[in-house]
Amino acid sequence: MLEELRHLLRHASIYGAGNVLGKLVGFFMIPFYTHYLTPADYGTLELLDLSLTLTTLVLTMWLNASVVRQYNDSEKPKERNQAVSTVLIIAFSFGIVVASCGVRFSRPLSSLILNTPDLHLFVSLEAWSFLVSSVNVVCLSYFRAKQRSTLVVATGLINLVLSLFLNIYFIAIRHTGVVGVLYSGLISSALVTIPLAAQTIGNVKLAFSYRNLRAALAFGAPLIITSAAAFTVNFSDRFFLRHFATIAAVGVYALGYKFGFMLSLLVVQPFDMIWQARIYDIAKQDESGKMFSRLFEYYCFVLVTAGLALSIGVKELLFLISPSDFHAAYKVVPIVALAYIFQGTGRFFLAGSYIAKKTVRLGTVGLASAAGNIGLNLLLIPRYGMLGAAWATALSFFLMSSLFLAVSQSVYRIPYVFKRLVILISLAILTYLASSLVEVQSLALQLSLKIALFLAFPVVLYLSGFFFKEEIETSRTLAQAALIRYRLVTAAEPE
Repeated sequence: MLEELRHLLRHASIYGAGNVLGKLVGFFMIPFYTHYLTPADYGTLELLDLSLTLTTLVLTMWLNASVVRQYNDSEKPKERNQAVSTVLIIAFSFGIVVASCGVRFSRPLSSLILNTPDLHLFVSLEAWSFLVSSVNVVCLSYFRAKQRSTLVVATGLINLVLSLFLNIYFIAIRHTGVVGVLYSGLISSALVTIPLAAQTIGNVKLAFSYRNLRAALAFGAPLIITSAAAFTVNFSDRFFLRHFATIAAVGVYALGYKFGFMLSLLVVQPFDMIWQARIYDIAKQDESGKMFSRLFEYYCFVLVTAGLALSIGVKELLFLISPSDFHAAYKVVPIVALAYIFQGTGRFFLAGSYIAKKTVRLGTVGLASAAGNIGLNLLLIPRYGMLGAAWATALSFFLMSSLFLAVSQSVYRIPYVFKRLVILISLAILTYLASSLVEVQSLALQLSLKIALFLAFPVVLYLSGFFFKEEIETSRTLAQAALIRYRLVTAAEPE
């Protein structure tokens, strides 16, 4: 158990560090973006980005899950390389077709997405970005399967730095607004993807196999519905907000959502990147069920604690770094953070279905969750606006996570224990509610009181007996190993 925790923490920390650096850069750039872009600009970019994300999820993202699965299933290097190459060829082919269609039909697509055909250039740029993204995600999935976490993170950081400098050039110097952001994303992604694709092709060589394609379809095709459903639950609320409110409201909500989404970027996604590659190895070990259950509890503790930290301080943070037009965004952050706690548990529950290779029923879960989300959006957004959108997302993720648990348990049972999770979330909610009552004139004093409340949270958990003795000892061992590794302390000499 200790060795598995070390392995997961090592790779997840690398992925997490990359995301942390990326979010720090994005955080420091928020005053820049909100200075040069209006809430309506934010809303336009959000709708374009979501349209690109949906297209990617439906047409190519299912291939990426099959890369990791086939790579782990294959024992011979030649078979592994052929599987990766087949998926890469399919992704590139899809990318060419979709990019061509996006450019050809950019005017009607602009009318559909943005309510005007005049912004067709935006759609064309996003179409070419889809081609680049299709190749990029397959290459990164290949290196994730090889557990090359450092390379994956370095690639993302290079992309980030390039995009940052290009955004400054296009937005602040050339004053190109939204189109400058789109040009920056396309150019930086292309500059990173070309050498990444060259390295991937150099490693695996180009070869196509109908057998690997059939295997990819059998495993990944049901995930198309799951991916589309995940998109619906994550992002469909923006389109409902545009319909029932204004595109400026979409921009304000999008800013608040970005803060709540940090929980996914900093915890869920880094963990998921290594988790998908590790679940098959854990399943082969003795007492794997007990190990899965314990890892779930540790994972939930990190999720809830991070979500609480994010929710407690976001109001003051937004007031400091953004104009008053964006200040209302803080209201949705705690609800969105709760949504991504549920998303994180759902991603963990998928382990059983992946191990058993039973992914067909996940499509049904996706459809049910998407239908529930659409119904909740229609019910809550016209009445409560942004808060209704946030609650629709949280409730939908709770439904999805519950259904993922039921389906996975039916094909591969894991002995989860939920008593401590209920205690954990209940105490976190009480701590947040207490922090929301803190209203003093001094910003420094207000922040100090909220930080004190947050620091009291793990103390209360400890005093309530939430942690087992062996967990405390394990935490000390891991912390000491980390300090020694980074040379913050020296190892004790053996007696």
